Amino acid sequence: MNRMPASLLAIATTAALVVAPAACTSKAPKAAAQPHHLATVEGLSHPEALSFDPAQNVYFVSNVNGAPGVKDGNGFISRITADGVMDSLHFIQGGRDSVQLDAPMGSRVQGDTLWVVDVDKLRGFNTRTGKPVVTVDLSPLKALFLNDLAIDSTGEFYITDTGVKVAPDGSDTHPGPDRILHVARDRSISVAVSTALLSSPDGIGWDQRGKRFVLAPFSGPSVQTWHVGDPGPRDAATGKGLFAGVEAEPNGQVLITSWNDSSVSTLEGSKLVQRIANLPYQPADVSMDVGRSRVGIVSLVANRFELWEWPPR
Repeated sequence: MNRMPASLLAIATTAALVVAPAACTSKAPKAAAQPHHLATVEGLSHPEALSFDPAQNVYFVSNVNGAPGVKDGNGFISRITADGVMDSLHFIQGGRDSVQLDAPMGSRVQGDTLWVVDVDKLRGFNTRTGKPVVTVDLSPLKALFLNDLAIDSTGEFYITDTGVKVAPDGSDTHPGPDRILHVARDRSISVAVSTALLSSPDGIGWDQRGKRFVLAPFSGPSVQTWHVGDPGPRDAATGKGLFAGVEAEPNGQVLITSWNDSSVSTLEGSKLVQRIANLPYQPADVSMDVGRSRVGIVSLVANRFELWEWPPR
């Protein structure tokens, strides 16, 4: 499918109306020189998220393979090398080897476990074998549309719930609420925060240096930050909107993708600075190979993974 899934189209339309005035009145920071594109992998199926594993030098790519939020059992995870070569299209596949995987989205690598959010579940897989390790069911919290996850410095999970309800035919509504859910180390679950200020939360990343979470709201005009215990997020930097992916690096860089201007930016103080601009597609997520100064980017709409060099600061 080459169009935006219905569940995201409705959010995108609303968000575009919200962010349009800001786009006309604010001046964007000057972009750095465009880096080099290194490789492209096509043939994916609605790749929504990715995570780089430095232990194996591979990117794990979440393929929804249909409409996000639908429990159809056909989601899969691809494994792509650090040089941008497909290693295994169906490294992990729903319906094979006792794997349940419906519509995998945000992911993180923690040691030898790949954690993936999947509609209303948090699933863990062995990064070397692909075998399922653990599943945490968040349906008791009435999770609707788990979108992304972050793991803080204590090893606990914080997961965005965008509040979208998707029917089997792909049609959707947004009953909400917009929330961040919490999975403790003992696998107990709770609601960390629930507020409309989250604005259809999509990406979430743990900024170790700043001791905070960075949020990419798909329907809001600003990247946000949030501290555990706060009643809601705070706006950090205004941009073009339709924010999607977030990744915070050990060196303090925070990477943000935006569908509205097809860019990957860094959050620098109260500004978003474009680092890779004018992509010919909407970037859903980004993950950095710090050792090689490269980033992988996936596009849900273009069914594509691209590898880019990361420009120096």
